[in-house]
Amino acid sequence: MPGYYVHLAASNPLARKNRSFVCGIESPDLLKKYYSSYGLDGAREKYNIIKTNDMPDFLYFESRVQQRENNLSSNGMHYGWSSNPNVICYWDSLTKSEKQNPFYIGYLWHLLTDLFMYKYLNIESKLSGFAEQHKDDKNISELMKTEYKKLHSDWDKTNSKIKSTYPDVVLTPEVLELDVVKFINDDQLAYVDWNIIKSITDYMRTINPLDQDINKIIDEIMSFLPEQNDYSIGTLNKKLTLSKYKKIKRGV
Repeated sequence: MPGYYVHLAASNPLARKNRSFVCGIESPDLLKKYYSSYGLDGAREKYNIIKTNDMPDFLYFESRVQQRENNLSSNGMHYGWSSNPNVICYWDSLTKSEKQNPFYIGYLWHLLTDLFMYKYLNIESKLSGFAEQHKDDKNISELMKTEYKKLHSDWDKTNSKIKSTYPDVVLTPEVLELDVVKFINDDQLAYVDWNIIKSITDYMRTINPLDQDINKIIDEIMSFLPEQNDYSIGTLNKKLTLSKYKKIKRGV
């Protein structure tokens, strides 16, 4: 999945100066990692260390962090699979004041980034296509393990490209402590299309969601999602040129 580096890069540099916003961006992945590594009590302890005044008590996430994510529900920290989060379910669950809170906006930005990137990368379809092509191979299980390793390596390679392309992006102490962000210097990608990652990242980092109308931003991004199985970079870039984000101001 798009990792910590990608999510930070796809966030506006001015917005990233807000600690609560950054914690919101990290939380869907960070709290999952805390729970899997340290259990519920350990996750609570870790969360309380990074908690700002804008962030809710850990109790807010206690049930959700224990839920198994799947594509048939809005459960878990990603409100479904990270590759297909139910952004609207998350946003509609918030109160009016929460929708103006930088932490919850950062959380939204994480889900929007996952949704936008995964829709165009179309990774699940590529993996399914490989599985179908080799379904009669007696070593299909091992073959699929190899493909998933390639995907994992793709994200490590993407981290290296993010690091060199966006030098303003710096990992936070809590992410560095996890020691999960790896780098591979190699331009050969099997499943992740760097051009798509960069186009979406460049678009999203131009928008500061802390001073613009979030509902209009959500609508715009949703309108840019691929249609009729057209995942091409050309179609994506044509849609991005139609962005009206510069005209979107809170209260307008």
